[in-house]
Amino acid sequence: MNLPSVVGSLAELGERESKPICLAIGMFDGVHRGHRTVLELAVGEARSVNGLAVALTFPEHPAKFLRPGKEPPLLMNAEAKAKLLLDCGADCVVLRTFDESFADVPSEDFLAYLKENLSSLHCVCVGENFHFGKDRIGDADYLRKNGDRYGLKVCIADGILDGDEPISSSRIREALSSGRIKKVNRMLGYSYSVFGEMAKGRGLGSEIGFPTLNLPWVPEARPAYGVYLVEVTCPNPSGPKYAVANYGVRPTVEGVDVQPLLEVHLLGEEDFSSYKPGDELSVELHRFLRPERKFDSLDSLKTQIAADKIEAEKLVLTL
Repeated sequence: MNLPSVVGSLAELGERESKPICLAIGMFDGVHRGHRTVLELAVGEARSVNGLAVALTFPEHPAKFLRPGKEPPLLMNAEAKAKLLLDCGADCVVLRTFDESFADVPSEDFLAYLKENLSSLHCVCVGENFHFGKDRIGDADYLRKNGDRYGLKVCIADGILDGDEPISSSRIREALSSGRIKKVNRMLGYSYSVFGEMAKGRGLGSEIGFPTLNLPWVPEARPAYGVYLVEVTCPNPSGPKYAVANYGVRPTVEGVDVQPLLEVHLLGEEDFSSYKPGDELSVELHRFLRPERKFDSLDSLKTQIAADKIEAEKLVLTL
């Protein structure tokens, strides 16, 4: 298959591909368990007709165009989302900018718009709460009733519950901001992760006996500032390792207006010399231990970190 994995428009895809296309549509922020049911429908249909499963999504939230300044913070950037959609089975991801030309497509013309851009479109897959078209008047039921007019199969994915409430990106953001990382991971269906390059720190952790790997990280939707049990993967040395990590602004040792930092102390490891600034780190958050707070002295901070480390080591046995 010569298809590029990520393209910027439906027309670009349509010009290059004649195989039947099964299109999953959504914002897919976080690619949580509910999103994956939509994608799974497209993948299943594509395999049954020797076609392609394609995810149509947006690099920025549509609300940024529709309600500037009121858009929700994103759980992941466009690159990470596209990669995860591909990892979950999509053959291609269309990262289509949500702009005036897209927003102004009347709901009654939406299927025609898709068909005009993708002549080989075979199937459209959406979630039960999907809305589209000018003023978001169109819904999943409209697609179901009108797909036949365009020779399209329409598949609607039921929502998935977490407890007695449906899984949604907004609920995940809320849980993330309040430190309920177990709930976040349960709704996502995978461990919430941080990716980035290790940066050189001030060395204060080493001075107080707890050297750290430092990862500057300022996502749109931020986890609660505090201490976590995490799992770190670094290519050199390779292999995942458990660690205790603090995410926050370090109020005991820093001033105001400080950018947040993820400081990771590996459990059961004394020699940190093999880890170098510039190393690519992947950090999975597993448990929230406590909120970040300011201590009266470095000795008090050191005592608390030692207690955090003991608690993290105990929690590892429960994972």
